[in-house]
Amino acid sequence: MSRQPVDRRSILKASGALAGASVLGLFGSTPVAATGGIETTSGETEPRYDLDDPESHSIEVEFTFENRDGEEVTEAPSLYGEIIRPVDASGEPVSDVPVILTYSPYNDLYQALNGGESPAKGAIADFFVPRGYARAQFDLIGTRNSGGYYDYGGIRERLSGRELIDALGEAEWTNGNIGMIGGSYDGTTQLAAAIEAPEHLQAIVPQVAIDRWYDYRFHGACPWDTYGTPTLFDFGFGLIPPAAVEYPEELLDSLTTRVEPSNRLEHEIRSYEYDPNYDEFWIERDYRRRAESVECAVMMEAGWEDRNVKRWGTTRFYEALPDDHPKRLVVGDWGHAAGQYPDSPALYHAWFDHWLVDGVETDVMDLPPVDVQSASSPRTQFDVWPPDAAEKTALPLVRDDPTAGELELLGTGVSSFEDASPPADEDGMFAERSSGPDHLMFESRPLEESVRVAGHVTADLLVASSDDTWFTAAVYERRPDDSTRIFARGFWNSRFRDGIDDESPTPTDGAYRVPLACWDIDWTLEAGSRLGVVVASDNADWVRHDPDNESTNQVVLSESCLRFDAIAEGLDAPTFPTATFSREQDSSAYTAGQTARIDLTVDSTTEATLVRDRLPDGWTVVGGDDHSVIEVEGATYVEFDDPLEAGDSVRYYAEVPAETGEHEFGPFEYSANGDLWASADGTAASVTVVGLDTSL
Repeated sequence: MSRQPVDRRSILKASGALAGASVLGLFGSTPVAATGGIETTSGETEPRYDLDDPESHSIEVEFTFENRDGEEVTEAPSLYGEIIRPVDASGEPVSDVPVILTYSPYNDLYQALNGGESPAKGAIADFFVPRGYARAQFDLIGTRNSGGYYDYGGIRERLSGRELIDALGEAEWTNGNIGMIGGSYDGTTQLAAAIEAPEHLQAIVPQVAIDRWYDYRFHGACPWDTYGTPTLFDFGFGLIPPAAVEYPEELLDSLTTRVEPSNRLEHEIRSYEYDPNYDEFWIERDYRRRAESVECAVMMEAGWEDRNVKRWGTTRFYEALPDDHPKRLVVGDWGHAAGQYPDSPALYHAWFDHWLVDGVETDVMDLPPVDVQSASSPRTQFDVWPPDAAEKTALPLVRDDPTAGELELLGTGVSSFEDASPPADEDGMFAERSSGPDHLMFESRPLEESVRVAGHVTADLLVASSDDTWFTAAVYERRPDDSTRIFARGFWNSRFRDGIDDESPTPTDGAYRVPLACWDIDWTLEAGSRLGVVVASDNADWVRHDPDNESTNQVVLSESCLRFDAIAEGLDAPTFPTATFSREQDSSAYTAGQTARIDLTVDSTTEATLVRDRLPDGWTVVGGDDHSVIEVEGATYVEFDDPLEAGDSVRYYAEVPAETGEHEFGPFEYSANGDLWASADGTAASVTVVGLDTSL
């Protein structure tokens, strides 16, 4: 992409008095202090102005990008919006003011909900405009009164947001500082613009926002059981006739693109696939991978109970921002909504005063940056996320006689289950305290004391399958009264077991690893409760059923575990090192009879760790550092004898078989003591073998 000079023209037309909706319906007019020892603050600006009537604006932006065919494309749509400025006692608009912007596809809806009044009006305007801010509400490209193509989170939304922000920042009546606030899609457009680093964007508050559109449609390459997006936007908000306003000529010209098909068909096809490859289409819509490009201050907000935009879209983007980036993370006991702490409005006030008002510095950046609370855990402020007390704790899945820190298989002596038709649902899974033909249930002993888990959770499974399948996990608490509460879920398509960008057939001749990542969590289990996990293929309450999946699946007990990279206060369980790893092979293609060289390196680790690597079928180890070759449920591993520290490497050599095709190594695994192993992310490798024997 190249950034071109932009001829920005702001066409102003005075409108009548308009009224509108607040973003996600939350912004209190009276800040309320937090209680219970929580550190909080408020802004400093005081009401001193009146609100002007909203003015209609049409801002022409221009941007250039390279499409996926390698062609350079330049577009120049007009973006429509409405702005409310503060006015002084004489009724004159005040200049040199910051702007709080929302860039939204929902403004037709907001206007309808407000009796035809402007979406720029509402609680945010009522609070901030008297304090010397301007409030701007603009229509997302390709929606309502804005021209251009609706782009489903794509490059047009990223670049048009950047150009809109800088156009507002260069208006003669602003102080050049732009902030953004809003939730759901209105939060997502903030991240889309922020990764393009607009010069004038100083601070954002993305609330329950999408940071990676692939995750909004899929989890572990399993499609969510939802159908609203993108259809609602491609054929709803993106095609709704524009609102009845008096249009300048430039806006009318721009609106003609709205009836063109653009990429609507591609949006629909890619969003409803059963085996979705993470490729250039989704990479374009992945803001998390570009988090290091963000220059503005970021306050991320999410709700643990949000079924729409899952909370790790917030926690993982926060983690992706550099450690020294000005950022805050707020996650609480609410659903698809903005922050609902009593002091949330005061914190927004302090946030925007600090970053947008010249000469004002609040102490909002002196607060602990992570502020979380769940239905079971008290509101707590941490310095980092996951909390710095987090460690890799693993609870092995065992058949019977569990010790403390192990999860026992309930109701059956066989650790296998079938893809169900009709698919398994959560009511069926929890109808009895037992495994069933379509799911396995594991539980701990009753906990001797309460346990808080906060951070990441993974069902790390070693499995054998007869065909392609999905894996789902539900992590739960069983209370002393036998009631259950699921607090994390995870999903994984076996064809993508080595990563969402690498589809391959499921191995059917041996065991393989399924690192089944669940949503981030903050949950406290009460004393006397049991920690549990249900493992199945389907979960009809959350993901679409694939009728082609008819696999029999076996979980290899004692080699599988429920793993927390989290605080686990009071949980008596084994721990893994916190470590990162890398692999290097001497080639990506071999002929039969050659000898391949493989190096495994521990890049970082908190303690010495053992490593082992999974060999492709037919490969034979012929040398290397001290090792053993072992079989685990039909899979062959080379296991190294000595534990490794950070920076250490081990090497082995393997003879290439005669079978032509793609052969997969790894991912390699690691362990503190050799009793329980976990897969190392990013250490799988695929190589090509040409079956021409070159040996003598």
